[in-house]
Amino acid sequence: MLVNDTLNGNEGKGFITIDGKNRELFELISIEANLELTVSERKIMGSRLTQNKVTGGKGTGNIKMYFNNSDLLKIAKNYINTGKYPEISIQAYVDDKTSSVGKQEVILRNVIIPNLLVIKLDFDSEDGLQFESDFSFGRIDGLSYFKEIKQ
Repeated sequence: MLVNDTLNGNEGKGFITIDGKNRELFELISIEANLELTVSERKIMGSRLTQNKVTGGKGTGNIKMYFNNSDLLKIAKNYINTGKYPEISIQAYVDDKTSSVGKQEVILRNVIIPNLLVIKLDFDSEDGLQFESDFSFGRIDGLSYFKEIKQ
């Protein structure tokens, strides 16, 4: 592998869709989504080795954003008042033009961001206000995948 095929994490974008309304996730600082497979361990008659089988999965992640948008707070407040939680999807891609692997783009569906910042003041900070939360997702759609590395 050549060093040019390593990916610059700043070469991409994110979008959020809330109840069908799509916008760029311009306040995004970082996002990481992981798929954790559930593996069950089973013994099989006649085998001295314990074997494993994939039996499910769990979508989790972490998102860090600048604190300058109230969409998620409005969603939480509406849920508390009405019991209704909207469909939230996050679409993101990484596309470093200097790498030969190309672009990978996914949509995370049924996203729930459970920890929301309501207000934050910091007299000592000269940086932009930020918040961070873990999240979960219930489905993943792959729109494009990386190509094999050229040799």
